[in-house]
Amino acid sequence: MMRTVLEAREDRWNRRKALASGLGEGWSVLSFTLRLPVFLRLERRYEAIAGILFDDLLIFLREKGIESGLREFAVRGDGPEGMCTVRGNPQEVKIVCVEFEETHPWGALADVDIMDREQNAEGRSQIGLPPRTCLVCLNPAAECVSGRIHSEEEIKRKVDEILGGPPFFPPERIIRHISESAGTALLLEAAAAPKPGLVDPYSRGAHDDMDYFTFLASASALASWWEVFVRMGRSNRGKSPESLFPELRKTGLRAEKTMFAATKGINTHKGLIFSLGVLCAAAGLLAAEGRHLSAENCASCGASIVKGIVEKDFSGIENSPADTGALTAGEKLFLSQKTTGIRGEAERGFPSVLHSGLPELVSGIQAGLSLNDAMINSLLSLMLSVEDTNILSRGGKEGQDYVRKTAGEALNAGGMASEKGKEAVRKMDTLFSEKKLSPGGSADLLAVTVFLYLLTQASG
Repeated sequence: MMRTVLEAREDRWNRRKALASGLGEGWSVLSFTLRLPVFLRLERRYEAIAGILFDDLLIFLREKGIESGLREFAVRGDGPEGMCTVRGNPQEVKIVCVEFEETHPWGALADVDIMDREQNAEGRSQIGLPPRTCLVCLNPAAECVSGRIHSEEEIKRKVDEILGGPPFFPPERIIRHISESAGTALLLEAAAAPKPGLVDPYSRGAHDDMDYFTFLASASALASWWEVFVRMGRSNRGKSPESLFPELRKTGLRAEKTMFAATKGINTHKGLIFSLGVLCAAAGLLAAEGRHLSAENCASCGASIVKGIVEKDFSGIENSPADTGALTAGEKLFLSQKTTGIRGEAERGFPSVLHSGLPELVSGIQAGLSLNDAMINSLLSLMLSVEDTNILSRGGKEGQDYVRKTAGEALNAGGMASEKGKEAVRKMDTLFSEKKLSPGGSADLLAVTVFLYLLTQASG
């Protein structure tokens, strides 16, 4: 591994020099890495953190009047790194970068180097500043690194303290990243095609009362609500997660009114307002506590927020007649089949997403599928495991069995990775639409899957 790390460092140095040699007058090269030991830099958690820091750095420079040009961010042999060209006096740029390192909540973890067009490195000594101190102690960092003064555990504790220890709250960029991930997930789910029985840009699916533009109007109307949910989670720091849910539910009802106003009474995203609202709040709470925004952590925190929801929502209806107009479709299904729907999925920590939807999405992307095709395969995988109340309401147990059978056949044929699989999906779309089978519950969880995928990616 050490050879790979050294090669990556040498490669970065050579790329900086090559980029600097082609610069015009007044431009320099900015190189960004994490000021962490290799064992930490190579942890996946720090990819997203590095992306957020690099993004914040460029915003900080822009606010100081320093323009950035050509930009790239990647994870290489020694961890995540960013590189861009910047316009400004190299020493002045370095001064601003040092200010960022010293004032940003995570700035102690940022290592920003500047190289002018003559390929000279602009260091702290050139602007009259002493070397940076160690993350753990006040001694010069170089002395602690070369002497290996601090243990890995000691360094990790300090890094965790910087990232999330009290009284620190996450920067606004994290809140934006979470809420934007939710808003983007709605748009991507709506645009993915072909989705058997569901609305997409080319088909109404099994629906006569809505189309693609209905979903766009709904997604646009809901865009501002995701940040509200994130901030509610953030403000719940230090309290029990389940104490948050009553207020979340009230806010969700307000968001529903916004949706219905935009869709003229059509229910496009009611289920997602619940599931994504809970997960946005969970992510906000995790970020406020300095915990890793992994899919598993978000799903687990979401389960804690809705703990006991199935028992609370369905208690007392066992003696109600199933045909009473006061019962919702979900309540009727619970009475007749003990189906818990999205409530049960959320209370169990979204197992269909973590064990089916998300692995299928990630593996598809890693195999070279487009995001659209990977999403369709993820949807098929979800159809195999989701307790879909939309299907059960429209087609009963027989309809659910049919959906699962055809989804399994399409995946076994290769899904969107093969022509045979694509043809199977197109055939599903035709048949589901004719039979009026709409796997809306699976579609909602596809949006949840995409949200968790986007959430764990480096922002940019």
